[in-house]
Amino acid sequence: MAKRRKEAPREVTRKETTRKRRDTERNRRVIIGLIAVGALLISLLGAGIIQELVLKPRQPVAMVNGQRIASNDYGKRVRFSWSQAGDQLTDPEGTGLQVLDQMIDEALIRQEAQKRGITVNPDDVTLAIERSFGYQRTPPTPAPTPSPEPSPTPGGPPTATPFPTPTPVTFEAFDKAYKDYLARVKTTAGLTEADLRTLVEVDLLQEKLYEEVVKDAPTTEEQVRARHILVRVIEPLPTATPAPTGQPTPTPDPGASPTPAPRDEAQALVRIIEVQQKLGAGADFAELALEYSDDPGSAAEGGDLGWFGRGRMVPEFDQAAFSLEPGKLSDPIKTTYGYHLLEVLEKDSARPVDDFTLAQTKYNMYNEWLTDLRAQAVIERSWTLDKLPPTPGVARSQR
Repeated sequence: MAKRRKEAPREVTRKETTRKRRDTERNRRVIIGLIAVGALLISLLGAGIIQELVLKPRQPVAMVNGQRIASNDYGKRVRFSWSQAGDQLTDPEGTGLQVLDQMIDEALIRQEAQKRGITVNPDDVTLAIERSFGYQRTPPTPAPTPSPEPSPTPGGPPTATPFPTPTPVTFEAFDKAYKDYLARVKTTAGLTEADLRTLVEVDLLQEKLYEEVVKDAPTTEEQVRARHILVRVIEPLPTATPAPTGQPTPTPDPGASPTPAPRDEAQALVRIIEVQQKLGAGADFAELALEYSDDPGSAAEGGDLGWFGRGRMVPEFDQAAFSLEPGKLSDPIKTTYGYHLLEVLEKDSARPVDDFTLAQTKYNMYNEWLTDLRAQAVIERSWTLDKLPPTPGVARSQR
């Protein structure tokens, strides 16, 4: 069999070389283009991720004297507030705005505490958390109190019976309850233990700041002790609607108080002048108060209102009470309640205030201080509806 003759390689033409070079260049450009598009897509995707996961959560919902309240912190606090409301949550948006106001106040409190050198250490926070769960590291010793019916002890005084000792919460019980709570708020609101400790810390700072602000609250004030007789203007009752034909007329309740007869302003004035004349003739104030006064709270006490400071009564009554000298009787005083006759019994320019009045004074002092603090602060709000997290159980379109 004859061998095939090996053919010599064909010479590549110039045209083929040019075409091959052109194809190679086109492929290179396609690859470069694909790489560029891929890089652009990766860049856009990365920017979106950074925007959603890094930049957006750090965007402020408010600035308080240059301090930022970040969206992610705000969202967690809103979810926490919603979870606490539970089924009672009726206005998610309104609650969200309340949370923002609260966080602004907290920022102001922290800033003011720092200016005054007020601090809270981590152990204070831990102790406050333990107390809120009923755990006390050192339970207080119950103070003994005499038994209502002491059993005589031969040769000695009656025995003392201590208060019932409440069942203490053990550390193990506290630890379990606390960890369960942490897991629950982590699931419902995204709050971490550090977040919760921050909330407790600002509460403790507020308590210390409160005591600092109200430390100079006055514990005494000018007061008077007075008694009065009130004659009210009594408007007539509306005409009762007659019962339908054939229906029985309701029978009045025999135990009900009788309906007072109508009394216009002129009749009320005539009645109070009558009482004034009887007092001028020497009648007993307490007896007349019991007979004539339309103030059931004081009539049974002979009209005695006890001690009170300025601003406790309506303006006309207040002015008369602090103008009269003890033992003097006023002319008829007209107020929104009717006509009064007032007698001042005692005056004291520095009488100790009661606990309720002192607490109310301190509360008002602190609120006025906080209102001024807000007014002086530079607060920039950038809250919008989309700053709210998804509302549990409520579609956004319904908000």
